[in-house]
Formats: sequence, structure tokens, C-alpha cells
Amino acid sequence: MMKMNITTASISSDVIADPFVGGQPPHVSNRICEYRKIQPWENYFLCSAICSVGKSLGSDIDDKGFYAAFTGDMFTYLYSEKIGNPDGSKCDSGVTNYFFDPLAVKKAYAAMGYECIYISNEQIKKDFRAAMNAVKASVDKGIPVAAWGIGNVILKDGSRYDPLGEGCLIGGYDGDTLYVNLYPGPERLPEGSVDADGYSAIVNGLDTTKGLFFVGKKIENHDRTQLCIDAINSIPAFLTLPPSQSYDVGSDKDEFVVGKHRYVFGKQAFETWAATLLTDEYFENKTDEELGGICWNLHCSPYCCVCTSSADEWMKKVAEEYPDMALAVKLAPLYKKMRDYRQEIWTLSGGFYPPMDKFGTHEFRAQIAEVLRRMGGVCDEILSAFANR
Repeated sequence: MMKMNITTASISSDVIADPFVGGQPPHVSNRICEYRKIQPWENYFLCSAICSVGKSLGSDIDDKGFYAAFTGDMFTYLYSEKIGNPDGSKCDSGVTNYFFDPLAVKKAYAAMGYECIYISNEQIKKDFRAAMNAVKASVDKGIPVAAWGIGNVILKDGSRYDPLGEGCLIGGYDGDTLYVNLYPGPERLPEGSVDADGYSAIVNGLDTTKGLFFVGKKIENHDRTQLCIDAINSIPAFLTLPPSQSYDVGSDKDEFVVGKHRYVFGKQAFETWAATLLTDEYFENKTDEELGGICWNLHCSPYCCVCTSSADEWMKKVAEEYPDMALAVKLAPLYKKMRDYRQEIWTLSGGFYPPMDKFGTHEFRAQIAEVLRRMGGVCDEILSAFANR
């Protein structure tokens, strides 16, 4: 079973040399103006950033979902460990938003045909100038740098993310100020803080970023077939992860620390989600406005994660491209079944958000809960396909 890294202490960084040692960067400031921007509806933000890097290298793949197969986001279903989600744990962005394994990101870079150089927050602090100059050197070559989160992000209401956990894209610099394409966008950031190129100017952003990813050497004799096999073989691990804690880092911390949010995965996630919807005490005697306030954390956040997955499309393409890959052929209809159940919830709700007058009734939520339990049953069917191959 794949092990989920909960701390970065055991994750080694690649060695990176200062590309301008003994000299100075050729530019005081520079930026990439034409690039694939992160969009708020994409949700798998680190996968989106990886896709943007691939486009800058000439890749014809313009689909974050392609890379989500290699990071594991596509195959992960998660929910708060506790019925009712009392800690307000968000479940909308898959594993790379709350957990982290640089090796998974390296697999995504390998899928685009390149090695990946990973630099941890610890190494950035150890040699900040080398890391900053490496960012500048990449931008000067027209290649943005993917980051797992960026620090010192100020929102419209004055609150600060340190770091903002979602993946983002560093595409410019002015001295040591970085221009970062990130989500949230203008709807949550201060008015006028996002420039015409889609960048937010971030100062001291590398202090708490959880990691940077640089493009390495082009891989000779690129074998995407084996990478697809490896991605498929990772699925049972993502469906059977034990209850796990996400982790975060504060600006006053020197090390990553375990956060309070605990998640369950696969069938257990669907069961806990269904049990939450069937617990009337969370929904009784509430106005539509109050129900709207809790709907995201109790239902729409995990549903967003389910809706973001394009596992059925990816598996179908793999099965068609590699008809001898028997497991992909067997899994394709199961992921289609998962998609059909997802659509059944959409139809029941009349869209992504359910109407609050229905959401407040036990009968309506029980219908959704029944579909969720069937989705959990598909998780069992997927695992059985592996056991009986």
C-alpha cells in the first residue's frame, strides 16, 4: 500500500545549484506574459499548474485531468473523518491540496517527458538565494515554476494565507518580488491586486511555500505506457488510505506541523458523507440562509471533488489506446458507473447546488445518501477488479 507522507522531514530534496553563482541574473525583472492560466473551476490547482508548465514546453496536452491521473487526485475521494464535519474540513481539491508526495508530482512531470527537480521549504531556507535565482533562471527561459502553495497571500478581507495551500504558478519577478498566478482570483483578492497578466505580486512568498518544482532534463525514450500502468496500479492505495491528517505551516514555524483536519477515503468517505446527510440534527430548524451556509462543508465540497474527477474519460482513453491493458478495459465501465451516479445527484439537485428548501428535508437528503452509498459500492468493485486480475 502506498504510504501518504504526513510530514516533509523524510522527503529529500534534489540538489540545486545557484545558476548565477559568481555573477548576477541578466534581468532585474522579467515575466512570462503568454501562458496557460489557472482557472477557479479547475480545483486540482497543482495539477493545473503542472499542465501550464507542460504547455510552456510545447506539450499539446491542455487538460489538468491528464496529470491528475499521475498525482492521484483523479482517483481520490475524501471526506471529513467525523460525521457532520465539525472541523469544517474542505474536500474539494483532492489529495495534492491537503497532502503531499513530491514523488507523485515527479510522475506527472515524467508523463510530460521531463525530469522534475523538487526543492523543499527546508532547502529554500537553507539557500534562499540559490532557490530564488533558480526561479528567475526558469522564468528567463519562458518556463514557469510550479509551487505547492505560496506564502503571504493577502485576501480582500485583510486575512492572510501563509501559505495558501493550493498549487500555483510563478511566472515573473521584480527583484525578489514574485509574480504568481494563483487561486483564489480577483473575487477574493484585493481590488486591483491581480494585474493584466493574471499575476499577484507576492513578497516573501517563498518563506512558507511547501515546495517548488523545476523542469529538469528531457527524458529520452519516454515510455508513457509504463507510466499509465503505474498510475492505474496506484488506485487501490488511494481508495484504502487510512484516516489521515492534513498538515499546514505557519509563518512562525520552522517545520511543517500536523493540522487538525482528518480525512477518510474511498468507500469510507462516501459512507461518512451519507451518514452526515442522514443526521437530521444538522439540518433541522434552519432557515434557507443557514442551510446555505453549511451546505458547502457538509455536501458540496466533497461533491466538487467528485465532479472534478475525469477518471472515466482517462480510463476509457487508456483502454482504447492500449486494448491489451486488461485492467484498464475492466476498470473503464466502473468509472463510467461512478460518473453516472455523480450525474444522478446532479439531476436530483437540478444542478451543482441543491435547492435549500429540498436540502432541509430528510427525504431529499436520503435520496442523495443512497446514491453516495452506491458510489462507495463502486469503490469495492474497483478493488475487486484488482484482486481478481
